[in-house]
Amino acid sequence: MKIVQYAFIIIMIWACGEKAELQLNSPQILDLVILDSLEIKESNGFLTRPSNATLINDTLMGIESFNSQGIWVIDLRSGKEVASVLSDKENGINFRPTKTEWREYPIIYVFDGFTKKIHQFDVSKTKGSGYRHINSITLNPPENIRFKPLMLAIFFKENNRFYLEHSTNEVSFTSNQYYKLTKDLIGSYDLEGKHIKSFLKFPDELLEQQKFIYPGKIVSSSYPFQDTLTVTFPFTKEINTISLNDLTKANQKIKFPESLHFNYDIPYLEKEVDNTVGAPKNEPKPDYFGDVIQGQDGYILQSFIKKEPESIGYQTHIMKYNRLKKYWSETKNTFDFLSIGLLSGIKNDTLYFVEASMVNKDQKYIKRAVLRAVDD
Repeated sequence: MKIVQYAFIIIMIWACGEKAELQLNSPQILDLVILDSLEIKESNGFLTRPSNATLINDTLMGIESFNSQGIWVIDLRSGKEVASVLSDKENGINFRPTKTEWREYPIIYVFDGFTKKIHQFDVSKTKGSGYRHINSITLNPPENIRFKPLMLAIFFKENNRFYLEHSTNEVSFTSNQYYKLTKDLIGSYDLEGKHIKSFLKFPDELLEQQKFIYPGKIVSSSYPFQDTLTVTFPFTKEINTISLNDLTKANQKIKFPESLHFNYDIPYLEKEVDNTVGAPKNEPKPDYFGDVIQGQDGYILQSFIKKEPESIGYQTHIMKYNRLKKYWSETKNTFDFLSIGLLSGIKNDTLYFVEASMVNKDQKYIKRAVLRAVDD
């Protein structure tokens, strides 16, 4: 009889372990519910195709457009433009915003990957009280290093240093030697643009592979929080944290769950992607995430998924990690990216998206949405 009881206990312990593992690998399923839309009312320039968007604070959103060569600050209560900086309109400064650092608002830092310059503006000023352009810094990267003009994952200012994603200029982005030659992914620079040091190696899988990858965004990151940077290479199926004060400090690792929609694996190619202008680009592309957004209780990521290589647009969905309760959740459906828009951040439990349509039109919108658990 005791043998039967012991066997029953062992089976129950095993079953509980299986259930816990299943819960860890199976995220909670959510609905993304659109609450309302707010029309954007810009008064300068013509905003099209936002390339990045950020919640500056509880009432303001910053929007960047590489295509429109400008940045806009929008009031989330009225939709009205609070400020804007347009290329060639501020003291003759020309720029295409690759990525913008907003955390010292109204002082902002606009990085232009083409010119390797960081432009500093005070957007609280008007032309009546002085030009908004304060300074321009030319970066001096190490030999054989350049910066991406688009899809840059890392640019921020912390403790009087700038941090940027590095790329090798010895080969093209499509080369199978690109990751090996880039060596260290992140470079730090002083306020005059002088390179200080580089750090963060690519994962071994990228360094050792001999095949090719469609060029794109292979890494995503957050703004640092308490001197800690959050970085993910999705194909590793984990999120890592890095201490900017002690780069030798052991990283915290958070495992991704199995996803209903996101494919973590890299679709390797046998041949290099044709760089010729106008050449068809039907090769499979890796799924990737936008910026890692830190909420009050964890991380939120927006995915970019190509259902078919020849499809024009991306599908997107939301994944969320609760840092306090240590569980993942994701939306049960994907959405057309051009319809739902670009995730800019979260305030309380409300997500803010800015319309990302490639069509030039007068009506553009900010959308508010919430995530709600799907009933079993």
